[in-house]
Amino acid sequence: MKPKNSGFTLIELMFTIVVLAVLLGIGVPNFRDFIRNSRMTAAANDLLADLNLARSEAVKRRVAVTLCKSDDGATCDDDEDTEFRRWIVFVDDANAAAIDATNDGDGTRINTELLLKDRTIAVAVDDATAEGLRLIYLPSGFPDVDADGLTRVLFCDARGSAISVGGVSAARGVSVSATGRPAVTRDKTVIERDVASGGFGGCP
Repeated sequence: MKPKNSGFTLIELMFTIVVLAVLLGIGVPNFRDFIRNSRMTAAANDLLADLNLARSEAVKRRVAVTLCKSDDGATCDDDEDTEFRRWIVFVDDANAAAIDATNDGDGTRINTELLLKDRTIAVAVDDATAEGLRLIYLPSGFPDVDADGLTRVLFCDARGSAISVGGVSAARGVSVSATGRPAVTRDKTVIERDVASGGFGGCP
């Protein structure tokens, strides 16, 4: 008896290649968007977490705590033309080591002020625009309305504010309410609405 040959016929092999090509054509773009969405979500959630950290530390320590844009991870950056890609959180009290400590809260970090966080967002985020340079949380947990308060930050990538998975915008907007509570939105209408009307002004 002749041994039975095992393997694929040419027709079976071609059919398998066609099915694989179709699956890759569908899966690769979705996987790429999944990675992009993960990076955008991480950037927005990092800022959200650090805003909440600043707020809670201000209440706990009973001193002002500031989150501000930074270019060196140690001091605040007052250049309005640079993107909001890096920020720091610090205890804004120049006399924290003194027995009769008084609240500084000027939104500018000096070497004696405790640095709580230094964060940089992923390079995959193409654009990070902000309204305001810093947010100073008072011991009450409310933001200092007299300072150049940070009210909103918009993170965008190459997709802009186009509709993404789930019918929401690919961009991420982080806003801070009048009471100091931060929130993230993916609502395309809110993201594209102009700043004067309470929106984010859309992606570049």
